[in-house]
Amino acid sequence: MKRVAVLAIVAAICFALVAADYNTAKVADKDFLTKQKKIYNLLYYISQPSLVNPSLYEEGQSYNIEANIDSYTNTAAVKDFLYLYKYGMLPRGELYSPYYPKLRKETEALFRLFYYAKDFEIFYKTALWARIYINEMQFGEALYTAVIRREDTKFIQLPPPYEMYPYAFFNAEVLEKAHHAKLFGKLDSKKFGAYDVYIIPANYSGCYMSHEHDVEHTLTYFTEDIGLNAYYFYFRKEYPFSLKGEEFGLQNYRGEEYLYAHKQLLMRYNLERLSNDAGKVEDFDFRHKEFYPGYYPMMTYHNGLPLPQRGFFSKFPYYKYKYIKEVNEVEARVSAAIDSGYIIDKSGKFINIYAPEGINILGNIIEGNADSCNPDFYGSIDVLARKILGFNLEPSTPYQIIPSALELYSTSMRDPAFYRIYQRIFDFYYNKYKMHQKPYNKNEIVYPELKIESFTVDKLITYFDQFDTSISNGLVIDDAKEAESMLIKVRQYRLNHKPFSFHLSINADKAMKSVIRIFLGPKYDAHHKPLDFVENAKYFYEMDNFIVDLNAGVNKIVRNSQDCFFVIPDPEPSEVFYKKVMKSLDGSDSLSYMERLYGFPERLLLPKGKKEGMPFQIFAYVNPLEGEPVPYMSRIFGGYKFDKKPFGFPLDRPVLNFRYDGPNMQLKDVLIYHKDEMELNVTY
Repeated sequence: MKRVAVLAIVAAICFALVAADYNTAKVADKDFLTKQKKIYNLLYYISQPSLVNPSLYEEGQSYNIEANIDSYTNTAAVKDFLYLYKYGMLPRGELYSPYYPKLRKETEALFRLFYYAKDFEIFYKTALWARIYINEMQFGEALYTAVIRREDTKFIQLPPPYEMYPYAFFNAEVLEKAHHAKLFGKLDSKKFGAYDVYIIPANYSGCYMSHEHDVEHTLTYFTEDIGLNAYYFYFRKEYPFSLKGEEFGLQNYRGEEYLYAHKQLLMRYNLERLSNDAGKVEDFDFRHKEFYPGYYPMMTYHNGLPLPQRGFFSKFPYYKYKYIKEVNEVEARVSAAIDSGYIIDKSGKFINIYAPEGINILGNIIEGNADSCNPDFYGSIDVLARKILGFNLEPSTPYQIIPSALELYSTSMRDPAFYRIYQRIFDFYYNKYKMHQKPYNKNEIVYPELKIESFTVDKLITYFDQFDTSISNGLVIDDAKEAESMLIKVRQYRLNHKPFSFHLSINADKAMKSVIRIFLGPKYDAHHKPLDFVENAKYFYEMDNFIVDLNAGVNKIVRNSQDCFFVIPDPEPSEVFYKKVMKSLDGSDSLSYMERLYGFPERLLLPKGKKEGMPFQIFAYVNPLEGEPVPYMSRIFGGYKFDKKPFGFPLDRPVLNFRYDGPNMQLKDVLIYHKDEMELNVTY
């Protein structure tokens, strides 16, 4: 089984690290810089293309796709797009969501047009044309996907999604103030070049409401974190829902990664709940036609329409009953497949899902993506659950939609229903599947040739600090002069932690390549009762997974949290990055870049904890590398190497008569302290 821990961490160590060569910085050459500049120009005020860069607007107007059809490697894809465009696509200014089949089909056709352009120049000219004539949300969706997937734009950096569309990341109060920055904003004392910089203070929705029996409002600093939501946006870009893996070179374990990544997010969310004295999320049943958690987004789209809200203890609207009937049917079919061990493909053939590739097949049918072996029979539990729990109205026409928060990747994690959906998938499908597999016995997870002599962790301290986000590019401007003279930033407190290190001492019988995994989980439940590790191991969040060369004897390993796999610091604003690109192009400087686009926010590795210190448990595990490491290459998260163990090994299955007390594993109690700004001045 190919191994990818979507929220894993890989840090530097004092011995050779197999994955270390992959994410070294590269110096951009002129070709890369020229493409980088052009991509950023394409994404500059896409809602008002005629006001900025008039020469690019004229170039886009003059380009004729049909007259240049031979400039595309797939003429059928060009004809398909032109057919849709001729009869009318989503108008500019309207709302877009990938969860509406007609809109998804149009966006996929536009992406294919971009993807099959013969070279970068044709792709660029096509994008200039689409920037003028295609709905701006569809354009952004297709362009991001094309830049990620095209070979000639590999690792070209993209503006963070919260800069492109701040309506999906900040509430209506912030956006209203941003539109009147000169009246409501605070002019920053530090200018950026020729820009006047206005600061808009922002809070989370939890500060506006309090419900006596609901704790979700205490978690909004986490669920509404713009870095976390940008990560989820990019994660869903890794395997676009409607693209077939074989055609576009997607890695062939998309279903398994879909399931495990959502499990990781769910486990991380549960740790944050515990930090706020909340237990695990409650279960729900579509048949009961009632849903407990409410959601009040307090957000509006760019056209002024508010995001739909859902009251507490809401009954499902009658117009959702057709989706409820369908989801009950497909849930029964997927459950039967797990219990019987067989899935039926399109041809009626029975496929064993307890074979090595079975979990991947299961993930594909639950998501209902383009690689599902029988989408007509198994549908999409994911899509249907979002349709039902979003509580939005049915559109009167295909182009007059009001998507719920669950129907945009950038807003999904803000809604408490998101975690209920994936808790249900985890409990009734993922965990059920794992329980049906043969339990691990002692000999499968104990390796006597490796012994963890000691395992310690630095003091773990979290805090909130301020972060400024540039949002000007996503707002409406009066003219080009305003675009070039005013920067609007949103200032918000966000969860962070002090850098920390893991310290391991591992005794090896002989020199060998080994794999180290580190998991974080609860020690007590919300009622402060101790949890049994064996029973609750499946609820641990995987923090770390890396390959290391061990020498014979004792090996001292130190790993810092800032050198992490799939984690990144907060990216620099686009105006700063673009300035570096321009300086590099004129030869006055050089630009270094990483061969990845995004990652999990490094500052969110730890849950908030408590002022007095909150107890958690960290589990460290080491095993020999069997065979050659498996390469993993992501256009978004970078390239790495892993072993062939299943996701979450050795905590992914039940164990048979074993307490996880072998020499190659160790369970450690840790405390996570949360400090305020004043306390951080004290040296710890």
